[in-house]
Amino acid sequence: MAIQKSLSLAFLLFFVPFLSSSNATISSATAGLPEAEALLKWKASLSPAQVLHSWSLPATNASTNTVSPCKWTGISCNSLGSVTEISLPSAGLQGKLDNLSFPSFPNLVHLNLSGNTLTGTIPAHIGALYKLMSLDLSANSISGSIPLDIGNLVNLNELDLSINHLDASIPSTLGNLSNLSILYLDQNRISGSIPPQIGNLKDLVELSLFQNNLTGPIPPALGNLMSLNRLALYHNNLTGPIPPALGNLRNLTDLLLYSNQFSGSIPPQFGNLMNLNRLVLSDNILTGSIPSTLGNLTKLTYLSLFQNQISSSIPPELGNLMSLNTLALYHNNLTGPIPPALDLFTSSMLLATISLVRSQKASEIALA
Repeated sequence: MAIQKSLSLAFLLFFVPFLSSSNATISSATAGLPEAEALLKWKASLSPAQVLHSWSLPATNASTNTVSPCKWTGISCNSLGSVTEISLPSAGLQGKLDNLSFPSFPNLVHLNLSGNTLTGTIPAHIGALYKLMSLDLSANSISGSIPLDIGNLVNLNELDLSINHLDASIPSTLGNLSNLSILYLDQNRISGSIPPQIGNLKDLVELSLFQNNLTGPIPPALGNLMSLNRLALYHNNLTGPIPPALGNLRNLTDLLLYSNQFSGSIPPQFGNLMNLNRLVLSDNILTGSIPSTLGNLTKLTYLSLFQNQISSSIPPELGNLMSLNTLALYHNNLTGPIPPALDLFTSSMLLATISLVRSQKASEIALA
């Protein structure tokens, strides 16, 4: 009897750890299974793509620990076997996002499907990706509106929906994305106005909305974006005066507002933008004079104000712009002599691409 008890005890000591280990393995595989199924369902809706060849379930007699999609192309997982990244840029994917069940990926942090041929709309259930930090759907053929539910992705740091066929307006819910540093919505068909709620994004470094159908004025609330380096709003139908509040953006290096319908004068507060490298306000209907405060922008290399209705003379303070290599002031109503400081620039070759063209009236000048 003692021998039997010893054997039973030995069996338990051997078998209990085995059960514990097996349960852990099965639990890990089961955690990955819904994500694998969601990916396979999406794959089945896409046109065949060689890059997704590894996306398949094991044979029925294979061990359950191979169910996880963590070794599939473009998929990364955490230590528990849950998908944290789907990265398939320029992978030849053709199809729609509708059949990709975003709620099946509670731990997804990065989603990059850029440079493919995805069509259809962005489904509202993308708002279930609460842990998402970067979303890149750029350079596809996605249409429709930006869903309001994107405003639920409060951990987003980068949002790139550029180079698509998106229309409708920019949802005000984007103002909820307080951690956003990159917002690219350029090269779409987006209409309506710029929502003032964008001014809530205090960590925004780059805001790119160019080449859309945006209308209305620039909201003064954009002057709250104190971390902004680049503001690109060109090739839209924006109107109204340029808000002086943009002069608060002391970290700006690029301010690109050309090819709109801005009116009024150039805010003298732009002289506060001491880090500015490019200031491009051309092809608008700006009036008034060139502010002498622009002479404070000693880091400026590119200044373009052509094709406006700017009048009066060229301020001599522009002679302080020792880093300037492009100055474009032609097609305006400028009068008076060329400031001697600009003559000095051309003679000393400090201004690399400047040419002077005098009209029939000696007092009228144009710089290109």
